[in-house]
Amino acid sequence: MAGEKNILDRRTVPKGHVIIHEGEKGSNAFLIQSGRARVYVTDKEGRKADVGVLDPGQIFGEMALVFDGPRTATVEAMEETNLILITRETLRQKLEKSDPTVKALVPMLMKRIVQANETALKKSGDVSALIDVTAAIYQNIEAGLSVQEKSSLKRDVEPKLQEFLVAAKAFSQRGGK
Repeated sequence: MAGEKNILDRRTVPKGHVIIHEGEKGSNAFLIQSGRARVYVTDKEGRKADVGVLDPGQIFGEMALVFDGPRTATVEAMEETNLILITRETLRQKLEKSDPTVKALVPMLMKRIVQANETALKKSGDVSALIDVTAAIYQNIEAGLSVQEKSSLKRDVEPKLQEFLVAAKAFSQRGGK
């Protein structure tokens, strides 16, 4: 196809370079081709809390392909990192060429992710939301395990989880948010 750009923009960032900043607006995502990146958020006092580490093959900043909200975390290169830039236009072009099912499915999934994030953010300061999310995550993990793994989860994790849930509920009942 004439005029179509087949080669995606690539960037190399040095160790310690901040690739995206929490709070800034974004319009693209990045695929890590090589290297590693640290994801963190900063609290009101300026303290950094690590969210995770990204390795080759992982994508970050993908919500910017869907909507114009602020970035929810900062991503910093842990070593020299090679990135492939994914723009909204690139995503649109790839969706146009895809199977009709995929073409219909991806926007719907993206919309649901946005809705789930918005719901989570609205409840983020609420202990009952923490309790609900924790219980839901546990149930989702449990549902995907074999019988032997479920037994191990119940033996090793469930008692500590229950202890946490009791403490969270007690905190909430004492007036904690």
